[in-house]
Amino acid sequence: MQKETTSDLLVFLLTGMGKGVFIMEIKRICQSQWNDVKNIYMEAFPKSERKPFFFLKRAVQKGKSEIWVASQSDVVAGFIVLIPYYDMVLVEYLAVSNQIRSKGTGSKILGEICRQYDDKRILLLIEKIDETANNLEQRIARKRFYLKNGFESSGILMQGVSGDMEILCHGGSISGDEFIAVQTYALGRILFGLSKTKVIAETDIKK
Repeated sequence: MQKETTSDLLVFLLTGMGKGVFIMEIKRICQSQWNDVKNIYMEAFPKSERKPFFFLKRAVQKGKSEIWVASQSDVVAGFIVLIPYYDMVLVEYLAVSNQIRSKGTGSKILGEICRQYDDKRILLLIEKIDETANNLEQRIARKRFYLKNGFESSGILMQGVSGDMEILCHGGSISGDEFIAVQTYALGRILFGLSKTKVIAETDIKK
């Protein structure tokens, strides 16, 4: 069961070098934040990785997924999209505004989600480290970021329309079959079939 906090809210008091104290709030999305979240979503992810935004909104309205938003002085700094499924939580999207980066917002969002769901396994996909990839440095940096924030490699590689992906997890290990079950629930059976997602390797990937 998810932990409950007062108004599902976490407040950080942060001190910037020479910039005084500012407050960061992390809480479930409210009506006034949808447009800002959409703008960050559109700027952060290429079209090939984005669901239609109304899919995300409808899933939240139906209670299938959650969006948590980090804000400073009522300005949206970033967000995370989660899909709870039994004892697992899938991180579908995590994004930080390009005007806010380098302030640790992404790490603070992840930290709060791991605290809220400390009795569940938290899962996410990253691009496989491929020495021939044009964005190799970006892939390495992204994996390093998640490892720094307490995630570990599951040792499982997936293949889909977006290419080969690696599953990272927090709070316990996961099998390929379990991840397929989560993805099927997240996408729905029709979209999951179109995604052509399948397990291609279960190895010991620790780098």
